[in-house]
Amino acid sequence: MNLHDRDNFRRGLKEGIEQGISQGSQQKAIETAKNMLKDNLDIQTILKYTGLSIEEINSLTK
Repeated sequence: MNLHDRDNFRRGLKEGIEQGISQGSQQKAIETAKNMLKDNLDIQTILKYTGLSIEEINSLTK
């Protein structure tokens, strides 16, 4: 593997890790919102503590 290929590999690996972390954080926020909805917390509180959009939260109630 030459230097250019190695740089591309490292860049791709870094992007993949960052994307995985982001997706994991999103999934955790969704799980938290579902639990908050089950506990009958209001939408504004859920928005505040999860960082999800109103559309994302509304989609969980359907």
